[in-house]
Amino acid sequence: MRKFVLIFLIIPSILIAQNDVNEVVVIKSDKQIEEFTSSLGQNELKIDFLDLLIFPALTVGYEKTNDSSSGFGATLFLNLGSNNDDGIDWNDNFVITPYYRFYFSKSEDFGSKGFFAEAFSKFAFGKVVYKEENYFDIAPGLALGNKWINRKGFTFELLFGVGRNLLYKDEDHDGRTIGVVRAGFSIGKRF
Repeated sequence: MRKFVLIFLIIPSILIAQNDVNEVVVIKSDKQIEEFTSSLGQNELKIDFLDLLIFPALTVGYEKTNDSSSGFGATLFLNLGSNNDDGIDWNDNFVITPYYRFYFSKSEDFGSKGFFAEAFSKFAFGKVVYKEENYFDIAPGLALGNKWINRKGFTFELLFGVGRNLLYKDEDHDGRTIGVVRAGFSIGKRF
């Protein structure tokens, strides 16, 4: 009798266990990549945490994905602190940086992620600390980075680039430099 009871308990559990198989979908074509990318959304909002950690500043960004290999967007930098006694004097008060990106991902990737190259133009408004003078400058530049995205649409991005201030003059000696650095690590969400 015990054998029959044991058989009646084991056979249904084996049949139930066989029904819990997860379906695995392999993305093979560009069409599948584009469909998956559009299912995550083509818009992304992000916050750069590097500026929050180093300066009392906030940098938020927006990116619009054209397709799986390119996108464009802008970041907005706001200096939240004045030039004070914290040892860091940062002249820029407000910066907007539009950019265009080229993603270099493999065909099995999800699109608009992975290694990228970026062309940007930085428009900065600020105040020179010791001269009490306002300034405006434009700095075109190039950057490289990498973006990771999960299946829920959350992103993590690392970025480093350099540019050149076009309106800078050596004779000014106002505490600014001819070069600019664009760096950060951001966390965002696609929608």
